[in-house]
Amino acid sequence: MQELFQLSADSMQGRKTGTAGGELARNYLINKLQNIGVPAYVPGYTQEFDYLINKKTGERRKGVNVLGYVEGFSNQETIVISAHYDHVGMKDSTTIYNGADDNASGTVALLALARYFTTNQPDNNIIFAFFDGEEDGLQGAKHFMQSVVVDSSFIKLNINMDMVGRGDKNEIYAVGTYFHPELKLYVKEAAKGKSIKVLFGRDDPSKKLNWINSSDHAPFHKAGVPFIYFGVDDHADYHKPTDTAEKIKAVFYLETIAMIKDTVKHLDANLRDINVGK
Repeated sequence: MQELFQLSADSMQGRKTGTAGGELARNYLINKLQNIGVPAYVPGYTQEFDYLINKKTGERRKGVNVLGYVEGFSNQETIVISAHYDHVGMKDSTTIYNGADDNASGTVALLALARYFTTNQPDNNIIFAFFDGEEDGLQGAKHFMQSVVVDSSFIKLNINMDMVGRGDKNEIYAVGTYFHPELKLYVKEAAKGKSIKVLFGRDDPSKKLNWINSSDHAPFHKAGVPFIYFGVDDHADYHKPTDTAEKIKAVFYLETIAMIKDTVKHLDANLRDINVGK
């Protein structure tokens, strides 16, 4: 919770890609990873990229992904756990969009998972991907999947977290099992004994309300990589200055992180026995 408040503080200026606030957030994450002892997946943890933001003027924006890594005990297959650390920044010199739920919550959850798996070695390789440029069209995740830093044929699963803190109804969705129903078993197992309710759905492409392309799991799905996207429903503070840390209830948030951690543990232990990546 302390990290959540720090990452969504006014001093981070809304963490907009290409701004001083975004750089502050990135340096904060790198410092945390170094202190935890998470190895860097790329030199200095950083993967730089740029993208077009205005076709008329040709203006481009620079983004920087932060990539940590832990080597698997016995397998060379890879699970990518992701969350975007950018938000929408400041609309004027005084109004800060802190983005506590979107997506400081997922980012801090990713730090927690990195902390756990660094001291509890998984069977498979895990990349901890803190993506930039999500608010500009999933740019960091797109670049990651198109880059040469990882052989995408080894990526067997993506676990993406975007808005995992505001369970106002004590509910969170696990999206993606429509395409790979075998994944549902492991989520259900992880949810046992937890105080939160895990819902499935929002991933039927024939229905208007679906979250298939709503966050950084989309480039993985497009590349044929199975995914589970954890996220809460939109709330009244979504993309507003009122998305602040004090509105996130610790009990729900910490139970959610524990559930996602247990999901990854189950999937990691059974990755070769299920159909993901086939």
